[in-house]
Amino acid sequence: MKGGVRLADLTPQDWFDKLNARFTAITRPKWQDKRAHSSEYSLVSRERRPRNEILDTLWSYYVGDPPLPYIEPEYHDSFCEVLRLARANYAPMCVKAMLDRMELQAVSTTVDDDTNGDDLAAQIMEESGFGATSKDLFGYTFAMGEGYGMAVPGAPVPTLHAIDPRRCVGVRDTSNPVQLRAVLLKEHDDITGENLAYLFLPGLKWTHRFDGSSWKMDAEPEEIRGLDGLGGIPIVRFDNEFGLGEYEPHIDLLDRINDTTLKRIIGFAYQALRQRALRGDEDEDDEDTPNGDGSSSSLNPDDFRAGPGALWRIPKDFDIVEFAQSNFTDMLTAKRDDIKEFAAVTSTPLHLITPDAADGSAEGAGLMREAATSKIRDRRSRTVPRMRLLWRIAFALAGQDRGRSIKLHWGPIEFRTLAERASASAQSVGTLSLEQRCERLWDMSPEETEANIQQLIAEKMLLPDAPTKPTTPAPNDDNTDQAG
Repeated sequence: MKGGVRLADLTPQDWFDKLNARFTAITRPKWQDKRAHSSEYSLVSRERRPRNEILDTLWSYYVGDPPLPYIEPEYHDSFCEVLRLARANYAPMCVKAMLDRMELQAVSTTVDDDTNGDDLAAQIMEESGFGATSKDLFGYTFAMGEGYGMAVPGAPVPTLHAIDPRRCVGVRDTSNPVQLRAVLLKEHDDITGENLAYLFLPGLKWTHRFDGSSWKMDAEPEEIRGLDGLGGIPIVRFDNEFGLGEYEPHIDLLDRINDTTLKRIIGFAYQALRQRALRGDEDEDDEDTPNGDGSSSSLNPDDFRAGPGALWRIPKDFDIVEFAQSNFTDMLTAKRDDIKEFAAVTSTPLHLITPDAADGSAEGAGLMREAATSKIRDRRSRTVPRMRLLWRIAFALAGQDRGRSIKLHWGPIEFRTLAERASASAQSVGTLSLEQRCERLWDMSPEETEANIQQLIAEKMLLPDAPTKPTTPAPNDDNTDQAG
């Protein structure tokens, strides 16, 4: 291929070098509009940043350790503690609001598509702790724009794991964008202190070890079997919308909130006590006139310290002026407006960030709920193809061909009250089946739905004459007369 390299000509060492370089390479394209952008002209960095720095920054916002607000270097020591207190951690709120609604309850296949889902998938979920693993996987994806899921062979069944994108790089297959062409995964052994890297190519796994100066590749690779029709790599890459983290486009807004918080804390610190001043003219002839006790009559600032039982002695021609503290109401209002703006641009329900927003208008809450629901549906639709591939790989590693048709059973998007569920369930009789009412209206998992239906059938067989709906007893005339 003229001007390029053929993929067939790349050796495993070539693949390793190319993927290893991507960890610290600049992967975000440079703007071509010839205008200034915050990614290139900011107070923190005036150049485009490599991949590892971008991911570290995004993760620091997620775990509550974002970069400190900007301040001149000569004031760093004086305001170190104040800078730490000025960080407001709103970034994870827009992610956690989505994680609560990204619950995968079960998986159904053509081999086992009954109401409780595929039994093998349920066993894999239980062995993997999939409820927490999937939340970690989606958390990486939503926070840093990409995440990796991995299927690992094991006994009695394979297990699924979430991989931090800061230690994994995957190259997409151009012929099938859902699959990966090559993956490099790095690990550190805390016990031996050894750094390892695993290079995954279709059907092969190469192990590299770091000897302190360079990476050394093992002589023979490990063969990966059973994944020939699925790309040959047991790792799947999950991408967020446009490859960006949920709050990545709004980092400047989060920094503005932190900057406002910093200014407010500094203002409070300087005005913890009201500033006082002496107003009057001091005679030059009396400045150095000694008093009877040996002290000077000049006004010394050390003589005007505030404290319990402190007495101030001032000349009769002087009076004390006390300055009022600054009004921080406007600053607090501006911060609240910034928080509302962040909730609006990320489609995050405002009551999750500010509890007093629950008292807002019903129409505003409804519109925000619709925006959050649409956002979750979009993220689910982006996740489905890659999640199906991950489960196909897991089934293949278990020696089962169950991946031709996979149905993912997601949890509820909206959480309704008990009264709302009961009302909707009663009104949907004759429209929705019992199974649909259990899953859609009562938010039951497939296992809970099957158990509930079986229990209802058993109750009907044991008590055939039992009422299916609660009845209200008629008023007792005798009791009424006696009461009268």
